Amino acid sequence: MNSRITVPALAFLLVLPSSLSAQPAVSVEDRLARLEASLARIERQLSQTVSADELSPALKELSDLEHQLGYDGKTPLNVVKTAGVETKLALGGFVQANYESGTAPDARWAGINDRFLLRRARLSATGAFAENFSFKFESDFGNNSLAAKTGLSGQLTDAFLAWAKYPAASVKLGQFKTPFGYEQLLPDTKIFTIERSLPNDKLTQGRQIGAMLFGDVADKRVSYSVGAFDGTGVNISSNDNQKFMWVGRAGVVALDSKAAGQKFKISTSTNYFTTIDKGTFNGRREGWGVDTQIVFGPAEIDAEWLRNDSHPIVGRPTAAAGWALLGALNFSAHWQGIARYETFDSNTLLPGTTTNLWTYGVNYLIRGDDLKLSLDYLSGSQPVPAPHGDRVIGRLQVMF
Repeated sequence: MNSRITVPALAFLLVLPSSLSAQPAVSVEDRLARLEASLARIERQLSQTVSADELSPALKELSDLEHQLGYDGKTPLNVVKTAGVETKLALGGFVQANYESGTAPDARWAGINDRFLLRRARLSATGAFAENFSFKFESDFGNNSLAAKTGLSGQLTDAFLAWAKYPAASVKLGQFKTPFGYEQLLPDTKIFTIERSLPNDKLTQGRQIGAMLFGDVADKRVSYSVGAFDGTGVNISSNDNQKFMWVGRAGVVALDSKAAGQKFKISTSTNYFTTIDKGTFNGRREGWGVDTQIVFGPAEIDAEWLRNDSHPIVGRPTAAAGWALLGALNFSAHWQGIARYETFDSNTLLPGTTTNLWTYGVNYLIRGDDLKLSLDYLSGSQPVPAPHGDRVIGRLQVMF
């Protein structure tokens, strides 16, 4: 084998490392391009003294690197590599951008003017392991509330681990939604109206930190969830006493069939919670709820009733209750119409504490719920002296 190297080639190899080290930080694409150009020049200068067989190992190494990074035009671009040994890792999220105009149909919009609102802007990572473990981590960088805020910052929504080897008995540990309230448990991207009902917002317990046992039996016709939580609220790592909030929910699919090519399904569930607090409220709280969903072809009817009772250490017991009835109709693959009536009584022991609210809406499903335009009109009567309020809300939703 002839191992002679020409003088110009030797000088080039001596100068190349120092010239590359003097360059500022560049992208992977630029470094690969420069490396390819350098190898091409070396190959031309050594072509008279080095055979193609001698150059092939270096060229193969470059080809393998391009393939691993996804820069060969044949494999997907690989910009994220898992650090663990999970069998599945998915990154995603969604954005909900609102426009609002009008007065306050209920207390949630008290003092809120016409506005543009970044309602939710969430990023999530979910993964699964071969040992039946899975996880989810999600943060919200939007307003995540109807209330006015002076600044937006990241806030944790979901963060939990789950073990689901047995469908009849799975376990979840971390921060997630408590199993109380049908509409509350629906994903934010899947609800028919832009905002949930007032009874749902006032009477459910939202996300808490805790542990839950859940599952389904009888060919998924019967489901249950029971959990213990700190009961102090979302993103609060302390418990205000030695007691846990206990929450349970059970549901049954009473009928699930097809008639004349149309789906017909009836589901019903009930839920309950109890907790003893020593924070802002000092005493015992408990809540009940029942809900039913009827689906017939392109139409759906949802009904839900909720009640919370409060028994303070000092003072008289109070109760708050409300219900909502919603009807939805899919006119086509893209158009969906909604109407909902709801009522909420903040204190059933006193007169003049009830809010009644109508919501009329239309959804245009450009690509299902992944890309959706929504328009809702809300008309509500609050307790005196609050005036009657009407509000229009528009939303663009994008999931990725």
